[in-house]
Amino acid sequence: MSRFLHRIGGSAARHPWRTIAAWVVVVIAILASMLLGVMASIQQRADKANCSGNLKSLYAGSVLYIQEHEHWPQINGRMIRDNKKEYARQWYAALEPYSIAPVNWVCPSVQREFGNPDLKDPDNSRIDYLSTPFDARPMTPYLWPKQPWFVERGAVHPGGNLIIFANGQISTLTEAFPGQP
Repeated sequence: MSRFLHRIGGSAARHPWRTIAAWVVVVIAILASMLLGVMASIQQRADKANCSGNLKSLYAGSVLYIQEHEHWPQINGRMIRDNKKEYARQWYAALEPYSIAPVNWVCPSVQREFGNPDLKDPDNSRIDYLSTPFDARPMTPYLWPKQPWFVERGAVHPGGNLIIFANGQISTLTEAFPGQP
């Protein structure tokens, strides 16, 4: 072992620039690995902020819908199992007059996982935020302040699914319901 270390030391003494270059490469590799972790964290926070913005838009569109129609949009919740695309199209149509576009229904993290399909194509219709089905009475959505209006499908953000309540407050499932599995 000492012969090996002697050989390395002798090489470094004869060619100091090789040793310096090797150290530069090592330092750059360490910095790059640290930067990749920071970039991933920034992307996660940006996606979570984008999802929060989407939920706020859905909330605003729903409030306007309730004010105009005097009830929650009556879209059959069973369609989420039987015909997801039609379920999505009906929600698009219900809130589209209030400037809610299909992109507002899609989580950017999930969109990236799916390979960024074109949301203008009707075959790619989907909803990443599921709604609570309320009855057709005017005040029903406001009667239960702890009942989420929309819940993000899938736990793609730190802290779990994002949810929005009747008062417009956004939270994660773990924040809203601590101690729940």
